[in-house]
Amino acid sequence: MSTQNQWSQVLFLLLGLSGMFSVQAGRPLTVDDASVNDVGEGHVEGWWTRAPHGSRSWTVAPAYAPMQNVELGAGLAREQKTGLETLNVQAKFRITPSQENGCNVGAVLGTARTTGEASKGYVNALFSCNHATLGSLHTNLGALDVTSHQRIGTWGLAWERAYGDITAHVEVYGQQQGKPTWATGLRTSILPKLQLDTSIGRQGGQNLLTLGTKWMF
Repeated sequence: MSTQNQWSQVLFLLLGLSGMFSVQAGRPLTVDDASVNDVGEGHVEGWWTRAPHGSRSWTVAPAYAPMQNVELGAGLAREQKTGLETLNVQAKFRITPSQENGCNVGAVLGTARTTGEASKGYVNALFSCNHATLGSLHTNLGALDVTSHQRIGTWGLAWERAYGDITAHVEVYGQQQGKPTWATGLRTSILPKLQLDTSIGRQGGQNLLTLGTKWMF
């Protein structure tokens, strides 16, 4: 594997992990929303990814809210062919109250470590607007430490809307000086606390596919 492809996989895993801990958006969105779990509630997400350049990985990501407006999360992603692993921990904050018809603000602070590399911090500012008829719009703007001397900007924009029992979304996200990823997906509940989801996307002329579940408790 070339160094460029390896770094592409690392950055893809970091972007995916840093956007997965949410209530309203959640799987299979990568772009995060500005809300958190209610106190004492949490969820565990798991998904399989076929990323650009053909790499395949598994990810497990639990999250729990120990207090009001704060959600703690972690994630472990493992690339199947190379065994490359990325572990992250983060805290997500709801800065202003969530609104069914209105906007609110949140933030994420976290750190991630990939096999053989030093830990790297990341931050993400979150802005969500909800409308009873039009759905929800989520905006992300953040930064990721690539090395101890280099930091790059990250961004994302997503729209989601429920159609009966199925929620659909479209999103675009990326990083500074990189090609954006476009994706669309669906999610639905197959049991009261179990969700099934999938998404397909395109980045740099390469296809992206995810299949996952989310269990809420």
